[in-house]
Amino acid sequence: MPAPVDAIALSQALIRCPSVTPEDAGALDVLQAALAPAGFACQRLVFSEPGTADVANLFAVFGDDGPHLCFAGHTDVVPPGDAASWLHPPFDAVIENGVLYGRGAQDMKTAVAAFAAAAIDWARERGD
Repeated sequence: MPAPVDAIALSQALIRCPSVTPEDAGALDVLQAALAPAGFACQRLVFSEPGTADVANLFAVFGDDGPHLCFAGHTDVVPPGDAASWLHPPFDAVIENGVLYGRGAQDMKTAVAAFAAAAIDWARERGD
């Protein structure tokens, strides 16, 4: 069985994407690159509303049969403001004294990385 997915490394990869709304900045590519080799069928959908920027979304589905479990999250972040006011640059994903610093570390790139890692590990255990 392969080693479990490193959710911390995946979190850092996502934080390093400067995905300030509405930009994706490669965050969905990071997730798709992790999910697809584990057997997830990945599809991109773009949502459009008049007067707003288009927003890209990633749907990753494993298998055809139900029941289904849906993890929903977002990888976009608000602007970091003055980078000089940060302890570490907002998109460097620095770990210091066991704390991961970066824009999206609290909301919600680490959560997305955790549920993606758990889903990948689950899919690998199934061996389908």
